[in-house]
Amino acid sequence: MREPPVAAFTQRREDVVVSACFSDIPATPRTFTVLRKLAATLDTRYRFREIILVVEDSAREAFVPLVEEIADVRLFVVRQGTEYYQRRVIAAEEAIGDLVLIGQIDEVAAMDTLAFLDKAEASEAIAIANRFARRPIKDMIAWPFRALGKLAGFRVDPSDFQTIALPRTLLNPILAHDEPRLALRYPPRDPRLPVAGFHVEENVTTRSALRDIPRRAQLFQTLLVYLTPIILSAVAISSSVLTLVGVAYAAWIIGAVIMVDTLAPGWLTTNAMLALSAVFMGVSTLGLSLGLQHLLKLQSRASGADTPEEVNRIDLFGKVAKDLNVEVDQSAAAPEPSPALPSAKGDA
Repeated sequence: MREPPVAAFTQRREDVVVSACFSDIPATPRTFTVLRKLAATLDTRYRFREIILVVEDSAREAFVPLVEEIADVRLFVVRQGTEYYQRRVIAAEEAIGDLVLIGQIDEVAAMDTLAFLDKAEASEAIAIANRFARRPIKDMIAWPFRALGKLAGFRVDPSDFQTIALPRTLLNPILAHDEPRLALRYPPRDPRLPVAGFHVEENVTTRSALRDIPRRAQLFQTLLVYLTPIILSAVAISSSVLTLVGVAYAAWIIGAVIMVDTLAPGWLTTNAMLALSAVFMGVSTLGLSLGLQHLLKLQSRASGADTPEEVNRIDLFGKVAKDLNVEVDQSAAAPEPSPALPSAKGDA
């Protein structure tokens, strides 16, 4: 006779609501199996939980049966081609839990999800999963990203998993950050946002350098765009230096004209100014381009162009109130009726 699981004798927690968010999930049988297993695992520990799925419009129909099968699953549909990091922000903004897990499906399948959430809650920090063993080649490739991340104020390490877990008190300031797409992937270097590592023994085969090239290219571009103020400052300094050099060079030319009897017919002046102009225009164009990209990103976020459509709606707050026998006194909340005014005919 098989012994019943330990979870059957333990009371599920009712003081915490857990939100598990996924923003890059292929519509495959393995994905559905992992989501079913995750829902069952969370149900053994927590009484209230939700699973948020953010998918592109083309995958809507594939996930509808899963939403009908698993309780408290919220499906959000975004337009085709929405950036991966932006979808993570959308999922995090829709989460209502006290503990929020923002995961990648293959990584979540390879880790102990309950222990991962316990790590974030116990340490009151942002839990980031990683592996003990790291290949030297990947570390060498990752150093430009670490350097750019340090300049931009982020803890950038491409070797870390994309899955993070954090309390609601830390998620709110991250979403309020100037660049929440980066902040959700790589936490800012802020003492108010502590980070706790969570080591995973099992290797995730989908985490390869070749498969991550498009996302790393997006990350590199996002880091450059976020570094716009620093680049523009460098452009301003270089422009000032070039202006002083140009003035000094003009003074030297005037002195040469006065002091030297015969000069080569314009060769030195033409080539020197062409070289200086090329350097100045290259750096200036780079700074202006990155600045325009930054403004476009801010405008896109402010206009709400990436607002998702929720396919199904669940009332998790209502469920919590019902399960905990919380009653709302409707009569106390309703305003008292005002006394009727006498009619003109009665007054007469």
